[in-house]
Amino acid sequence: MSAERFAATIQDALGGPSDRVALAFAGTGALPSAFPVTDLAAGSIAAAGLAIADLVGTAPGVTVDRRLASLWFRTSLRPIGWALPAPWDPVAGDYCTRDGWIRLHTNAPHHRAAAERVLGAQSDRDGMALAVAGWDKAALEAAIVAEGGCAAEMRSIAAWAAHPQGAAVAEEPLVGFDPAAPASTAWRPRPDRPLAGLRVLDLTRVLAGPVATRFLAGYGAEVLRVDPPDWNEPAIEPDVTLGKRCARLDLRRGADRAVFEAMLAGADLLLHGYRPEALDRLGYGAVARRALAPGLIDVRL
Repeated sequence: MSAERFAATIQDALGGPSDRVALAFAGTGALPSAFPVTDLAAGSIAAAGLAIADLVGTAPGVTVDRRLASLWFRTSLRPIGWALPAPWDPVAGDYCTRDGWIRLHTNAPHHRAAAERVLGAQSDRDGMALAVAGWDKAALEAAIVAEGGCAAEMRSIAAWAAHPQGAAVAEEPLVGFDPAAPASTAWRPRPDRPLAGLRVLDLTRVLAGPVATRFLAGYGAEVLRVDPPDWNEPAIEPDVTLGKRCARLDLRRGADRAVFEAMLAGADLLLHGYRPEALDRLGYGAVARRALAPGLIDVRL
C-alpha cells in the first residue's frame, strides 16, 4: 500500500478526507521490512498533519518527507556523549521450534521469568534456542502465556487470517467511536502552535501510545505521562517522553488516587493503552471516567 493510500485509509476511518488541505510527499525512506513500513510511517504522519491543518484552518497544504518520517519512526534522538541501554533483553527474539518459529518477548523482567519457568533459566540465546527446539510452537506459546508471559507463534499471513483472533481483528474498524457529551473546555487551537494549552493525560506503554502523545506534545499540547512507581524503561524513556512532563502514582493508594482523579477531571484528553480490564480493576472503567470527567476525549489503544 502506498503512503497516499495509507493516509486516505486513516482519514476515512476518522470521518472522511478533508478537501481543504492539499497533501504532497517528498523524498525517500528506507525502513527495512517485508512490509511497506516507510509508506505506513509517511501516511500516518500525513493523516495526523492533515488533521492538525484542518483543525487550525489556515494551512495551505501539508508535505511529508518520507526520509524524515522514516527517521521519526525509528528513533527521534541521537545520544551525544552518552549511551542508551540495549533496547532488547539478551534472550528476546525469534526461535525455531520442532514445527516452526516462535517469538519470545522477555524485555520485562516478569515476562522473562515466565518464559524461564517453562523453559528453565537461560543466560544467552544459545541456551534458550536449545530449550525451545524440543517444543511445538503452539504448545510453547500456550505454556508461556499460561505462566503470565508473552510469546507468539509465528504464522503466515494466510494462517493468521484464518485464526480466530486474526478474523476478529479484521472485522473491527480501524477507528471506533462511541458518542459522548460535548466537551466544555475553553481550549482553542492556535495557528503558531496548534495544540498549545490542550491538557493530555498519558497512560500508555511501549510504543504506539507514547509516540501518539509525543506527536501531540510536538504541536504544543501539555502532556503529562503517569507511570507506577516501579515501572522502568531506560532504553526508550528518553525517546518516548520528549516534550512531556512525567509523574509516578500508585493507584492502589488513596492519596495517589485523589491526585489522579483531580488530574483526570482537569484533562481535555486521556490516552490509555493498558489491557482492557486494567483500569476497570482499579475502579476507573469507562463509566467511572465519564463520571469524573464529563466531556473528556477518551482514547484507548
